[in-house]
Amino acid sequence: MIQDQPQIVSKRPYLKLISNHIDAWQVALVIATLPVLIHDEIRWETAVLILAVGVGYWFAFALNDYFDAPYDRLDVQKAQGNFFVQVPVQGWIVALFSTGLLAILAVSFAQFGWTGWLLWGICCFVAWAYSAPPLRLKMRPGLDLVTHALFVQTFPYFICMVFIQAAWGLLDWVLLAILFFASLTAQLEQQVRDFAVDVRSGGTFTTRMGITAVLKGLRLATAVCLLIALLAILNGTIPWFLLPFGLISLPPLLHRFWRQPEKPRSERLVIFSTTAGFVYTGIIFFYFLLS
Repeated sequence: MIQDQPQIVSKRPYLKLISNHIDAWQVALVIATLPVLIHDEIRWETAVLILAVGVGYWFAFALNDYFDAPYDRLDVQKAQGNFFVQVPVQGWIVALFSTGLLAILAVSFAQFGWTGWLLWGICCFVAWAYSAPPLRLKMRPGLDLVTHALFVQTFPYFICMVFIQAAWGLLDWVLLAILFFASLTAQLEQQVRDFAVDVRSGGTFTTRMGITAVLKGLRLATAVCLLIALLAILNGTIPWFLLPFGLISLPPLLHRFWRQPEKPRSERLVIFSTTAGFVYTGIIFFYFLLS
């Protein structure tokens, strides 16, 4: 039973909703843009698609916060970052807003026919199943990692590849592998950070395996991710214009190796890196779009 709710005092709570998980949905926007840049499909139609993907991921993380609110209120820091802890919202309002927003996003996906409708349906289902009861996959050890690894950073790339009907090449598979490990390690890192709350709210892969074992796995998976990227750079698979993404992503990844195990990741470093990647992507995309 959930008890001992801390008193939360936060300024501008609505800003928390607007900037909800800014690092995560910025990454989704960047990843969705990559296949468009790589396969030279830069046009206004794909710009709308990329925007829809970004908004969809913002919604998914906001929905996650809504269903996490009863548990996040147990921790002062997490409660301050959760809009729904500070501003209780009735379920019917969330349902009405969700229906309206998803209907708008459906229009963007509908331009791609039945494939668009199918992937839109998958996105809706995963966003619900990951966070909401009765499935709440994020609290099912094993499934939490698989779902995050397949749908958080890899899926934006996959669906854009499908929509633009691009031919899959070695670079695409290499990037998918990198994104898979990046998403997997991001989830492990978050679970280590949220260990105390997760123990009281149902358990995760990390609460089942223990922090010590997970930290070793986190560093090993990060090393594999970096090794794949390094080999792809050395053999020329990754083109020059993608190298800044690697440099931008490198500090948060290396930070996992040199910081003390009991210390959480640097949120400022993560947000700085994702924002830099977001700005770089926007400059490239709109340069080619408007030229």
